[in-house]
Amino acid sequence: MNDLDTMLAKLRDAPAPPGLAALDVAVMEKSARLRETPSFGAGVFGMAMAIALMAGIAGSALPAGSPPSPARTPFDAPLALAPSTLLSLR
Repeated sequence: MNDLDTMLAKLRDAPAPPGLAALDVAVMEKSARLRETPSFGAGVFGMAMAIALMAGIAGSALPAGSPPSPARTPFDAPLALAPSTLLSLR
């Protein structure tokens, strides 16, 4: 634990990096440039949402290609109720 305390003390006493003073100016300039450039993210998202909505409506409105087949399950109705029916028979 003493090694960690020593390392943290050295880090505390070390001078700040020279580029740290200009960091806030660089961040503000970059954010100003990003605000000025047009963003097409919202338009693309809206277009994708509209296409998905139309595909969902069309998929639910159009009939399926073939009639649905009856569901086949490995369990018959009496077998699905087996524990309760077997207990009631005794």
